[in-house]
Amino acid sequence: MLTRPLAVDLGISRDDVVSLLARTLDLGRPGDVPDGPDFDTVAADFARLGLREGTPVVIALANGTHLLKQYFAVLLGGCVPVSVAPSTPSARVNALAGHLRAGALVAARIDPSRYGADRVHQVGEQQAVLLAAGGPQGAYAPGHALMLTSGTSGMFSACLHRVDSLLRNARRHAAAVGTRADDRLLITLPLYYSYAIVAQALTALVTGAGLVISGPPFNPVGYRSAVVRHGVTSSSITPTIARQLVEAGERLPSPLRSLAVGGDRMDPAHVAGLLSLNPTGELYVTYGLTEAGPRVATLAAHAEPAHRHASVGLPLAGVGTTIREPGPDGVGELLVATDTALLRKVGPAARQPLLAPGLVATGDLFRSDDDGYLYYEGRLSDFVMVRGEKVSLFTVRQAAQTIPGVARAIPRVSRGADGESRIDLEVHASEPVMVTDDMVHEALRPLLLRSERPAEITVVPVSATVQHK
Repeated sequence: MLTRPLAVDLGISRDDVVSLLARTLDLGRPGDVPDGPDFDTVAADFARLGLREGTPVVIALANGTHLLKQYFAVLLGGCVPVSVAPSTPSARVNALAGHLRAGALVAARIDPSRYGADRVHQVGEQQAVLLAAGGPQGAYAPGHALMLTSGTSGMFSACLHRVDSLLRNARRHAAAVGTRADDRLLITLPLYYSYAIVAQALTALVTGAGLVISGPPFNPVGYRSAVVRHGVTSSSITPTIARQLVEAGERLPSPLRSLAVGGDRMDPAHVAGLLSLNPTGELYVTYGLTEAGPRVATLAAHAEPAHRHASVGLPLAGVGTTIREPGPDGVGELLVATDTALLRKVGPAARQPLLAPGLVATGDLFRSDDDGYLYYEGRLSDFVMVRGEKVSLFTVRQAAQTIPGVARAIPRVSRGADGESRIDLEVHASEPVMVTDDMVHEALRPLLLRSERPAEITVVPVSATVQHK
């Protein structure tokens, strides 16, 4: 195995990774297709890229064991992983790589000319290209990881974390939701989410639990089948998935013991619905954010009275919370004190959420009851959930305002005919003849993910708008 000895203890060894992979079942790989190169081969291929320690590496892969192999190969190779959606357009990858000073991209198949490269390198089953913008320049070090966040800092901001603090957060989450070594955890969420990589993949690594990797996309029938066929005992889902399960109305199958929900506000009616679908099981409602490392609080809903089903529970062990400047109703911004907080935000004009080392201003509005249970009330920040995906309105605005002839862009949230949130965009055009709704749609397509693309675009001439200075 071609790896260099690192001066820092990552808290993860090659043996830990090999053991986790041996406990992992990849449902995305057909049964008649071999499991691909082993981890040592992938790590050796990555080492041959010759990247300097501390160099960020963009990983654009769909869920599967191949993603975990690449992620851990980057870490154990002394570099800094940053996972993105495999559908991320090349223009966006290039811009992100430039802002983060990434030295390489790993993906399933790569056209090197799109990234200013003249060749691809084989890394296991995947391909890599070296990026001209790369170089740590002292900004990152072995033992660091970058995680994208779609908050108000926009499409190119990321949270810089220590790997050892992510492992600590995974242990705290595992204790809060009762994950055991004999559990099998089903991953249906994208592994480029901090929730999935920390609260599921790293949780399995630190507890000895097994993994079953599926989706996305989520399908209730496929979900139930996976639980039954593969002996899944624990699963983490989003409120959007929870709503689908409740609407389907079918009892959750055995052997599922534990269900955790996180990623957005949970409707108390859906909490009650999930409890009725799994009356002998455990249900945990969780709250977290990437900046905090990521999990913050957990409610054991199955053990609480119904009036607390609107709560996200109590802070994890080792985590402190306070509410800043509460109003007469007790609602204010939640501050989180934790030793798993990010080191800093990176990216252009990134809003720094740290008020002090380890103290995160969440941008989320909360109140607490007399027993310290936390109740989410809304957001200060500029993002919205669109079909289960957290979308930054700043990102949409930023992308639209790069289009020639667009003077100003105003994204708004509305409801579609199906009742789901969507984004509409009002464009103020300095060149109204050139700027049309079709032109803006086409210009945004390579810059935005599907969930970020506006459903409806309205073009307004600048002369018809009131100018403010």
